[in-house]
Amino acid sequence: MNVKDILGNLLFFVRENFLFKSNRIAAPSIISNRDNNGRAAVIFVHGFHGNISSTWESFLKQTLSDNRLRDWDIFSAGYETNLSVDLPIWTSDPDIHLCAGGLITKLQLPPLDKYDAIVLVAHSMGGLVVQRAILDSPELRQRLAHVILYGTPSAGVSKATLGARLKRQARDMQNNSEFINQLRVDWREVSNNHLPFSFTVVAGESDAFIPASSSIDPFPKEQQAVVPGNHLDIVRPDSTDHLSYQLFYKTLTKSRGNNNAIESARLAVENKEFLLAIQLLLPGANGLDANAIVTLSLALESVGRQAEALEVIDLWNQNNNQQPLDPIGVLAGRLKRRWFVSRQQSDFNRALELYSSGLRQAESVNNKDQAYYHAINVAFMHLASSQEGELPEEATNMAKLALEYANAASESVWSLATIGEALLMLGDKSHGIAAYQKAKAKARTLRERESMFMQAITVASRIYGEEGITEIKKVFESIK
Repeated sequence: MNVKDILGNLLFFVRENFLFKSNRIAAPSIISNRDNNGRAAVIFVHGFHGNISSTWESFLKQTLSDNRLRDWDIFSAGYETNLSVDLPIWTSDPDIHLCAGGLITKLQLPPLDKYDAIVLVAHSMGGLVVQRAILDSPELRQRLAHVILYGTPSAGVSKATLGARLKRQARDMQNNSEFINQLRVDWREVSNNHLPFSFTVVAGESDAFIPASSSIDPFPKEQQAVVPGNHLDIVRPDSTDHLSYQLFYKTLTKSRGNNNAIESARLAVENKEFLLAIQLLLPGANGLDANAIVTLSLALESVGRQAEALEVIDLWNQNNNQQPLDPIGVLAGRLKRRWFVSRQQSDFNRALELYSSGLRQAESVNNKDQAYYHAINVAFMHLASSQEGELPEEATNMAKLALEYANAASESVWSLATIGEALLMLGDKSHGIAAYQKAKAKARTLRERESMFMQAITVASRIYGEEGITEIKKVFESIK
């Protein structure tokens, strides 16, 4: 750079930062795009020389118009970043570490402090701000449900960025900078202990500014994604069919289908509650009572740690002379779900054995709630393992027994669901659907509704074919 260029940059700096400083209006640091006082929020963070209003304009348009995500509150978060050079006389843009501290503070104060589950979606340098904030705040890590970084230079940029010698943020972004090197060391240390949220990094196929070697290569393959577009296009979806938006939508809903997508925010909150349960209960698992071990097992299962969910119950049962009923059902349920995926006969045999044992124990102490629970699952296992169109006698006999116990028990979500399932098996479809309608209306969580739906749809498809599938889907779609 020659003397003329240096003087020109200095003149530009003086004009932009001093002579007309009084006429400049500071951008807001938080914009509320939708605030319905929910418990989960998506927060968009812009990048270097980005803008809190314009960077995510196209993305926000698609998100706010997508009724499947209407239960998420939506915000944009900003920080100081511009192309004028930093000469620390009166003011300058903060370095990335300071921006991360600002993001942490924003999330600890109104209006963002009320959210139990948060999704951070960042572009370019904003992803570095987010990573540093995650590392610097253990509290933030526990509140996060998902993090998605589009075109973030996580390994730095090799070429000097515009004004790199006079911009703190640009210097931080250079590869082998002190900031980048420390970020990668700290990230490996924290992520090795399992991140309590889903994490996705996204590269643009045509991104010449931030190559894939910097945006996605520093992370495991399962966390990587690639979408069409250059550095800017990847955050400018023109419809909900754009791959960048589809990736965002799939992450928030975990591919649960349109039926449950509108409740994805509630699911995110539930997952955070499960993580908290694991944090509190797992260290003292050997000393837990039956109810607590059930809670721990369900929490581990719900966040994808299926092997541990089985192990804690197996170990707990080994350390107790008499197996309580609830853990038997939990273990059987885990084996049942694993059998549906792997079709291992050993899983089926063990699940059926546990449900049958649980039924005998429940009957011996006249526990009607446990009796109908185990009986209907024995019936379900016999039906699910039979040939298409076949209704085994074992299934109908157990369905009758489950119906008898459920009718004699106190009315609840599960007694009603059991009545519905038993009546479907016994050929009384209309009354079975009516019972499911009442059960669905009483359900308090998405997981309760999903559990009922999966068993109902399996039974209906086996016995009534496409007609049964259509009617069950209608029941579960019609009740909010």
